[in-house]
Amino acid sequence: MVPILEAESKPETPPVMIGVAADSGCGKSTFLRRVLGALGTEVKPGHTAIGDMLTVICLDDYHINDRAGRKATSLSALDARENDFALMGAQIEALKQGKAIYKPIYNHDTGNKDPPELIQPNKVFVVEGLHPIYDEKARSNLDMALYIDIVNDVKFAWKIQRDVAERGWTEEQVREDIEKRLPDFAEYVDPQKKDADVVLRYEPSDQGLPYLKVKLIQKKGGAFPAISLKKEMSLTGSKPGATIKQYDDDWYGSPVSVIEMDGEIDMDNMAEQVAEIEANIEGLNGRSPSELTDAMVKLKDSPGSQNGTGLLQAIIAMKIREVYDKLTA
Repeated sequence: MVPILEAESKPETPPVMIGVAADSGCGKSTFLRRVLGALGTEVKPGHTAIGDMLTVICLDDYHINDRAGRKATSLSALDARENDFALMGAQIEALKQGKAIYKPIYNHDTGNKDPPELIQPNKVFVVEGLHPIYDEKARSNLDMALYIDIVNDVKFAWKIQRDVAERGWTEEQVREDIEKRLPDFAEYVDPQKKDADVVLRYEPSDQGLPYLKVKLIQKKGGAFPAISLKKEMSLTGSKPGATIKQYDDDWYGSPVSVIEMDGEIDMDNMAEQVAEIEANIEGLNGRSPSELTDAMVKLKDSPGSQNGTGLLQAIIAMKIREVYDKLTA
């Protein structure tokens, strides 16, 4: 199986490549549902989710060793030395050129490397995982790069909620697992956020956890089509309410514009409050005046719909479509 080959049918325009860099357990599946909704398409579940318009490639497939191999090397999957960036960059470039690839498979259930699978070009590729922005060759073939930035206090609270309930771990085990990963995360994953076009950042709310302050950090002059607010907003109703504001900042030496939502909307009046927010946003470029509100209501029961997670994910999804429309016009 050669790693790169001619496609069965070459696309009329180069595929649109979206990179999503994030640690595990950060809600990528819900975000993908919002992207699919904005694009008006679906994918068939499988190791690699593929639909008639979009393919999702998990970059864990480029781990060099299986689980047993990493025990032998004593290196974590976050370590650059455990990932085949040469193959990753070459195959992302090949897909961008409309070629097909035989992509490796890392089986999370078994911890083994399975036989490669054939991936044909598609209209949109979402390449997601620990390192989509790390390697220069892979990064240079992205049309937009997103980094999901979760500060440690929030990451710990989320993992406690998940791992204690689903895996039977103690809080101390969760903390040890996070702290064990921190050095490699800080060296190999976190630096990618300086090269992202847009960052979705999670911090504790000014009112304390479990409430969140979620920020959309838009690099000025980057590939992300920016939005802005007409005015600051305060939404009341159920506790704690929400404040939404905009300000300029510096992000690792680059000027950025930040949209910040702190707190939660009133879910009993969700449609009304999101419609108020939508009317206050400039540059959204929705396909209808209520597209954002409709998308939020449709996924009302999804995680994060009550805070800035759902709102800003839905906005990013609409912007991915805007980038697609522009590049394929």
